[in-house]
This record gives sequence, structure tokens and C-alpha cells, in this order.
Amino acid sequence: MELRALLDRMDDDRFRLEAEEFVREQGITTFGGLIELITTSQDGQVVRQGYRVFSLVKADDETYLDALRHPHHGIRRAAASMFRGETALKHAATLLPVLADEDHYVQREALWAFGTMGPDVLPLLQETRRTAKGALRRGALIGIAEVAGPDAFSPEDREVVDRFVRFKLDDDLYSVDEMHLCGGWYAIRTENQAAVLEVCGLRDPVPVTKVLGAQAWNNDHHAWTKDDEHVRCARVYVTGSWDGWTLVFGEPFEHATRPVTEICAVLSAVFGEAHYYGMSCGDGWTAWCVAEQGEIVRYYDAFKPEDQVGELDVEDGRGLPHDTSDENDDLDDIWATEIAEELSVNPGYFEGDVEGHGVLALTECGRTHGSPKGYLQVIS
Repeated sequence: MELRALLDRMDDDRFRLEAEEFVREQGITTFGGLIELITTSQDGQVVRQGYRVFSLVKADDETYLDALRHPHHGIRRAAASMFRGETALKHAATLLPVLADEDHYVQREALWAFGTMGPDVLPLLQETRRTAKGALRRGALIGIAEVAGPDAFSPEDREVVDRFVRFKLDDDLYSVDEMHLCGGWYAIRTENQAAVLEVCGLRDPVPVTKVLGAQAWNNDHHAWTKDDEHVRCARVYVTGSWDGWTLVFGEPFEHATRPVTEICAVLSAVFGEAHYYGMSCGDGWTAWCVAEQGEIVRYYDAFKPEDQVGELDVEDGRGLPHDTSDENDDLDDIWATEIAEELSVNPGYFEGDVEGHGVLALTECGRTHGSPKGYLQVIS
């Protein structure tokens, strides 16, 4: 396919000029030449710009469908990213095998494509669950969860997932897994998971491994494109007892309308001590709150430093992330994970004495509106 024809039909002059300059500098005239450049160039900047032009020029659907079978994983990933909404639904049968791609990032792009198709694609995915084998059958299960959430699992599939989790739980007690931290969590000084569920009003707990619990929290917290307004407040991940602490990841109370200081105070009045920690993977946000016997001992939020309360001994000799004054120049900033490691447990890595297992539990929003869409790599 000639690039000139694709460039001429681009609506945005700015993007067209950008693409024209790139293809002129690289001396390529066809879409196939663009793909060859991307897959053979040793210049990282050229490759990155090539992928950008790949998506900007908006080739026809058949060109991108052909690219789904390309031997290079980056081309398959870029091609899968071009299908969303009605266009993706139109080509769902062709996109289906990509859910079983050997490359994780290609799979993920296909999964996101299915997530935009809506419930009309569920019969295809459910039929695939009944008739396919191996990786494609597993991919269909994850696709069902992405489209409609675990509530859409058939009884047989629910049993498959539950059996898989039960099999993994024993090994999970001795595993050491890193956890991607982006968002807020509570650390409560208790070994009584059932009491935490009761006080937080959480119901219908389902056992999960550390990996699945962490994935659920990250899935829900990062659900920027989900249509359901309750996706972030529908379920939480509650760990087993970990060195005497139980951790709650997510928003246990409706829509996060209650300030963390109030929640920590209430939880500490019941359990004696409760903390809140927050970290971001995209900017410099971090936060922590420590409450004992119903009183706030310390509260700090890097984005709201004017609201801070108290101070902690562990902060001595360290800088607070918001402080850019000259006095802070020679100090290393302290972050929530470091506070947690000193005062409770640091979930950046799971190790230590863990008793019992974690659960995913529904909040009031989850019980009313259903579990969030997207469940994750439930079968490995």
C-alpha cells in the first residue's frame, strides 16, 4: 500500500506533516516499507517514530489484520492497538486468536480491544470457551472477564478459577512477589481478617493469591477508560495476616468520599492502630497517615502539605517530597513505602510471616452494581 495515498487522506495537517517528514527522511514509500524499517532499524528513535506513523496514517482494516500475523511482536502489538469499539467488534473473530499470542503485550492489546466491544462479543467468547483448547481457551476466559467481569463466568468457569486459586494458595504462603504500587492502601494491626471485612462492610470474599489480589487492585485503580463509575469502589483486596498486620487495598467505603484521616481514626478505634499509605507510579505523589486509639498521630500528603498533622521519628533526617526549599536540598526524600517498612509492612515485596490467604471482597457498590470488568491473568 502506497504511503502517499494514506498521507493524502489524513485530516489533521499537523500529524500529516509529521508523518510526511518522517517517511521522506527515511526514504520509504509503502506501508510494507514502514514495517520493514520498524523491524530492522537499530536506531531506537527511528523505531519509536515509525510506530507512531504506523498508527497515524490509518491504513485500512485488512492491512492491520494482516499485520496481526507478522512475526515481529511489536508489529502485532501495534496492529492490535488499532482495533477498538465497533471496528474491533466487526473483526472479533480474527482478533480472537491474538488473545493467545505468545507475547504478553500483544495479548494485552487484544484484551483491551475486546474490552471495548461490549456484550455483543460474549457469545463468541463463550463458544470459544466451550470448543477451543489450550491457550486460546484460556484467552477466551480472560476476554469474558474483560468484557463483562467475573460475574459473567459460567458455573463451570467459576469452578475452574476457584480450583486454580485453591491449588496455588499453599505455594502462595511461601512466595516472594513484588507488587506494583500505585494508589492507596490501609494497614490495620490485627490478624483477624474476618473482623476487618465486617468493620469495613465487605461481603462475598473470594480467595485469591497475592498476585491475583494485586492485579485486581491495579486493574481497578487504573481503569481510566471503564464506563462504569463504580469500577474503583466495587471491590477491594484484603490480605491474610502479615507479620501481625492485615492490609486493605482499594476503597472500602463508598466512592472514597470519607477522608483517609477519618477512616484511619475509626479503624484504629476498633483495632488499636491503623495506617494509610499512598504511592503513585506516574508522578511524585505519596502519602501516609498513622492513627492510634482513634486519634491521628501523623498525616502527610505530598500534594496537600498544608493539611499535614504531627510528625514521626522515622522522618528525622529525611526530606518530605513536597519540600523544595534550600534546607531540603541535602536530604533524601522519604516515601510511604519506607514509612510502611518501619512501622508496619511494605507491600512493595511480599515476604515475612503470612498466615491465611487474601480475598477479593465486594463493597456496597460492588454488591449493588456488580464486580468490575477485567479480571486478570487468572490462568497461567
